Amino acid sequence: MNITVALTFNERDAVSLLNWLARCNARLLRERPSLPLLYETSVRYGREEEETWSDFIQLLAQGWEDCDALAAARAGELLARGWRALSPADPGYAEARALGLTSIPSEVALTTTLRHGEHGLYHCVVRYVIDGTIWFDDPSARLGMLPERLDGRECHERIVTRVRLAGLRRAPDAHPHRPHRSRRARRRETR
Repeated sequence: MNITVALTFNERDAVSLLNWLARCNARLLRERPSLPLLYETSVRYGREEEETWSDFIQLLAQGWEDCDALAAARAGELLARGWRALSPADPGYAEARALGLTSIPSEVALTTTLRHGEHGLYHCVVRYVIDGTIWFDDPSARLGMLPERLDGRECHERIVTRVRLAGLRRAPDAHPHRPHRSRRARRRETR
């Protein structure tokens, strides 16, 4: 079934809808444990002419998507599968596994680059929290958006640099488990 929703673009509303899609993906992944993880599939990044936000099953059927659906799929699998959705090369893997996290608080976030006199350049990434430390992932960068393939740590480092320069937009109601963080954890968050 195809559903079309026509909206006047607003960053906060768009991020809220993408996080709703991430929660729907988490439900699908919990209901269907045989579904593969995003990075274990042949799904690739692709640019869209017209914006379509696909759930996890539609994404698998299509075989490609752009940053919005890829980020919603990745956030959904972290919510649904916890440490098992991470690989040893992903930031926070060791901590999540040691804690036995069956769900990792995660959300879709926008990095926005503004150029004077032009529209903003929007890009969806995933923000997740493990034991008070904030980590980032960029499924698009890992699935073919860039000429080179990045691993989880490289994605995190690039996003942290980009966030420092351009900012990060989150849904107003998205506050995944804000535990008290040590100074060390807060310093890691700002790197």
